[in-house]
Amino acid sequence: MKKFNRAVHKSMGQMPPALRQLIGDSDVATATAEFKDFMTALAAEFHTQLSMDVAPQNIKLRTPRKLFGQTVSLDYVASGSIGSVYKITIGDYAFAFKINRRTTTGELAVMPLQKRARSLVNKMHIGSVFEFNGRKYSWVISDFVENDRVDGFESAMEKLYFAYITKGININDAHPNNFKDGRLIDTPSLCTRSGEYDDIKKLTRVQIDIVKKLAYCIKTDDMSRFQSLVARAIAENPAVVTHMFFAMKYAKGPTFAVGKTDEFSTKLRRYEAVINSAKRQIDSPGAGFPAIVQKLSGMHNK
Repeated sequence: MKKFNRAVHKSMGQMPPALRQLIGDSDVATATAEFKDFMTALAAEFHTQLSMDVAPQNIKLRTPRKLFGQTVSLDYVASGSIGSVYKITIGDYAFAFKINRRTTTGELAVMPLQKRARSLVNKMHIGSVFEFNGRKYSWVISDFVENDRVDGFESAMEKLYFAYITKGININDAHPNNFKDGRLIDTPSLCTRSGEYDDIKKLTRVQIDIVKKLAYCIKTDDMSRFQSLVARAIAENPAVVTHMFFAMKYAKGPTFAVGKTDEFSTKLRRYEAVINSAKRQIDSPGAGFPAIVQKLSGMHNK
C-alpha cells in the first residue's frame, strides 16, 4: 500500500472523472494543477478568516465565478473536531470539499486504504497539503452524499464487519455521525486492524480465500457450507479458524454486542458459536466439534 509522506508528496489522487471530462482536450497535468491551485486558494482563504477568530460556520468563502468554464458555488455543510466540510458545485457536479483546521494530513494519510473497502468508504478523489502561516494543513475532494437512508449506519456496520474479517480494515470512531447512506464520510478514522491478534496478512493466499468464503457464507446465511468449510479448516488450515476466532470476537463493537436482538447480530452469534467450537477443538483435540456442529445445524434448520 502506498503511504502518504507529506515530506515527499504534496498531493494524492486524481481529479474526479466528471471534472476530467470538462477539460476536454486540455493537458491533464496542467488542468489538475489549476484545480489544485483553485482549491488551495479557497482553503487558504478559509484559514485566513479562521485566524481572525471567525467561527467555522460563519466563514464566507468568495468563490471565483468559473472553473473549467463552469459556474462554481459553495455551501457550508458542517464542522467536526478536525475539519470543516462544504458542498462545492462545479457546473452540474457536486462534491464534498473538506478543509482540515488542524495541522494534519487527514484523509490523505488514509486514502490508499479506501481501495480495500470500496463499498464502505465514501470515495475520496484528490487532496493536497498546503502551508498557511508556517503550518501545514490539507484539503480533500470526495463524493457528496446527498441523502441518508434509515438503516444507513446499520448497513455500514455490516460492511465494516466483513471488511474487518477479510481485509483487516477497522474504524477508530464508528458512530452514526461519521456515516451517511451506508458509507464512512469521516475517513481519517479509517485504519487497519491491530496486529496484536491474528491478522489477515499472516495468512497464505489459500487461507485468505477460505476466510473470504466463510465471510460470504455469513452474508448469505449458508450455515451448512460454513460448517463444512470450518470442519475442513480444523484439520487442514487451523490458522483460518484462529484468525476467524479473533476477527469475529474483536470486530464486534457496541453495535454487535451481546444482547442485541437485530437480525444481523443474532445471525452473527450463531456463526460465532461454530468458530468458538472449532477453536476449542484445535486447542483441545477431542472436544467433539462434529457433535456441536450437528446440534447447531439442527437449531439452524428449525
